[in-house]
Amino acid sequence: MRSVEQFVEEQVAIWEADEQLEKRQRQTGRGKTGPTSFGPCVLISREGGAGGLVVAKLVGERLGWHVFDREIVDEIAQKTNVRRQLLESLDEQARGAIENFIITMLDRESIDDTRYEYQLRQVVLTLGHHGRAVIVGRGGCLILPSQFGLSVRLIAPLKTRVQRIAAEQKVPFEKAERGVKKLDRDRAKFIRHHFGRDIGDSLLHDLIINTDAMSKNATAETILTALHEKLGITSTKQVGTDETLKLPIE
Repeated sequence: MRSVEQFVEEQVAIWEADEQLEKRQRQTGRGKTGPTSFGPCVLISREGGAGGLVVAKLVGERLGWHVFDREIVDEIAQKTNVRRQLLESLDEQARGAIENFIITMLDRESIDDTRYEYQLRQVVLTLGHHGRAVIVGRGGCLILPSQFGLSVRLIAPLKTRVQRIAAEQKVPFEKAERGVKKLDRDRAKFIRHHFGRDIGDSLLHDLIINTDAMSKNATAETILTALHEKLGITSTKQVGTDETLKLPIE
């Protein structure tokens, strides 16, 4: 299994190759805010057991984009050497623009580049600058310029989500229910603490999908349709069936 250091190293090599391509052809769905560009991105927020990670993987596969889940983003943000490696993929102008974005987001008097809030924004803004990324969780929709990304919220009835987790983890319903409720509380608390917002606010998202009666592939297709409508991005790549895809529900 690749380490996060290897993962970032591979990403930087891909981005360096893409930079050459971008000089020849403007990237669909990308736009400029101030002196630097962002997007395109898909930003996925989800309730526990709503299928966020598996749907993100499907969308990423269809688009040929990389998926950055909560664990990857957190590990990059909290490992100084990896974060430095990521930031070195930026040119001087983009790095300065991202610093200015962070200053506008945070209280100037409380800015400390060793704080998690600062580091998280550095990472997400850098990923958003490079674009063609699916970012799961970590308040991406509250960090990146909304006009260059599609913000999606996946939900489902509690009973459905608990049943999914119970079946996947092979645990009793009651234990799965406690886990799902705690996951929901923790995610809501994270957004309130770091951003002062309610992640369940429908106005934060371009698209909210109830995954109760939709397959994983149908959910991914709905996201891709909305992405085309908002940013003009079309995918023609096909993926496997729901039955053959084995990924954590999350």
